[in-house]
Amino acid sequence: MFGLFVKSLAQLSDPRTRGVLWRAVGLGLLLYVAVVAGVWWGLTFLSETRWETVNALIAAAGGLVAVVAGALIYPALVTVLIGLFSEAICRRVETLHYPERGAGREQPLTEILIGTINFAGKTLALNLLTLLLTFIIPGVNIFVFIAINGYLVSVEYFEMAAVRRVDLKQTNALRKRHFFRLWGAGAVFAVGMAVPVVGIVAPVVAMIFMVHMLETARTPAPKSP
Repeated sequence: MFGLFVKSLAQLSDPRTRGVLWRAVGLGLLLYVAVVAGVWWGLTFLSETRWETVNALIAAAGGLVAVVAGALIYPALVTVLIGLFSEAICRRVETLHYPERGAGREQPLTEILIGTINFAGKTLALNLLTLLLTFIIPGVNIFVFIAINGYLVSVEYFEMAAVRRVDLKQTNALRKRHFFRLWGAGAVFAVGMAVPVVGIVAPVVAMIFMVHMLETARTPAPKSP
């Protein structure tokens, strides 16, 4: 798997791949600003009390809380956004590394949007649960975050790559056969997504990696002489 990771990381030197990366980052930052602004705006309602001191403290803390909340949610946002760009990323990996296998099935826009919305719902819901655990059981939330997001990345990213090549039955069979390898890789990428700066690049590398994993899984093992 390390070789596939190195190959995936090396593809960031490709101008077209970087173009997709910057588009995802730009949209992610816009959504981050929207989340921070929304949280801050929501907290202003809490500062309307009869005690001026309390109002001042809430107002002062509001900005910090909004920025922290946005930072916690941002990795999930970028992870989901890759769903919108998965078609372009997969196609580029296929062109550069597997031209002899031909182009994969081009996904209709409606299929991409439905998949992205479904992924967004699961990702945001589970990460909000992780955020709540931060206040209930500090420390445990870290392991929950890695486990949940590792699973989400392994399942959703692999499926985004696989639907272009095989049907759903084959996709599920391949995923079950390589479950622990995929989940392990997903957990590594999930940790990377939570690291500032690295978290911007990690989802794109994860998508590239899953295409390589798919093609490796589809390659028949060499027959013994």
